[in-house]
Amino acid sequence: MSSGETILRLEKLTKHFPVTRGIIFQREIATLKAVDDVSFEIKAGQTLGLVGESGCGKSTLARCIVRLLDPTSGRIEFEGEDISRLSGKALRSVRRDLVMIFQDPMSSLNPRMRVSEIIGEPLEVYRAGTSATRRARVMELLELVGLNSEHFNRFPHEFSGGQRQRIGIARALALSPKLIVCDEPVSALDVSVQAQIINLLEDLQAEFGLTYLFIAHDLDIVRRVSDEVHVMYLGRVVERGTDEDLYEAPHHPYSAALLSARPVPDPDRAQNRTHIVLEGDVPSPLDLPSGCRFRTRCPRAQPVCSEVEPELDGPAGIHEWACHYPLETWPLASPEDIRRPGSAVGVTEVGP
Repeated sequence: MSSGETILRLEKLTKHFPVTRGIIFQREIATLKAVDDVSFEIKAGQTLGLVGESGCGKSTLARCIVRLLDPTSGRIEFEGEDISRLSGKALRSVRRDLVMIFQDPMSSLNPRMRVSEIIGEPLEVYRAGTSATRRARVMELLELVGLNSEHFNRFPHEFSGGQRQRIGIARALALSPKLIVCDEPVSALDVSVQAQIINLLEDLQAEFGLTYLFIAHDLDIVRRVSDEVHVMYLGRVVERGTDEDLYEAPHHPYSAALLSARPVPDPDRAQNRTHIVLEGDVPSPLDLPSGCRFRTRCPRAQPVCSEVEPELDGPAGIHEWACHYPLETWPLASPEDIRRPGSAVGVTEVGP
């Protein structure tokens, strides 16, 4: 597939988990709405960043895309083929090109397997080449991710966190995939190691034309690696756009709150910038608020927000947001500015 063509498309993807009571005679008493009506597409060779606080459905969405979880409804198209209901051999065929890098490299690597077995397992499963060519491929992958031949027969516990993540990346690359879902691949690592892994992922993308869905909490890392950024809240995408549009001019109050919480290395800028402190706790996905899901914590909420759930609006394909009273100006002069729906602020000096 050539660069710029759509490699992955989601249409109203939904994943609900039934909550049951009883041991023998179980009955459903509630539904946990982890992912609800999510639609987007990723172009070949690009990176889509997905951000949001813990519990918003990012990892569940990732697992639905690679079909570790079956979606409740909706459509997943990979290279133009609907894979949302595939199983057996048909699904195995797709998984050669659609793989995942997990958050915790220690729990995602079998502690009883040597590195050569871990990296070579996809080659064994798909019977790729002979024993000699598979061994050569494993050695090649080790070198590709910054490890060397002396690591060939070691076990995962003998490596640092960053090295274990490199092993996970090597395993993901074994069958030369086209799309890699990176589920917070650096959140469990030290800051200095994070930079090394990010550099490695960028180098691999440039060399092999890979496409990434990159999930993370760190907004600065997401901005660095992503061509487009989506913000999730309670199972839905509330704002999306290019990294420049979303970071320089957020329109959804939740996006603005996330950006205002970013650490700033410059003490003067950190002291002068406006902080948006959200009140209350995140509602339970078992009992979502009516209308807008963010209204219980939103300082701009009005009566219509409890009655009508906003849809994504704005320049289609460029910058869209799901809010009845979006922010008109960013940065804000003071926290009070976010509380005035429909009012322009006109501030240019204070920034995040």
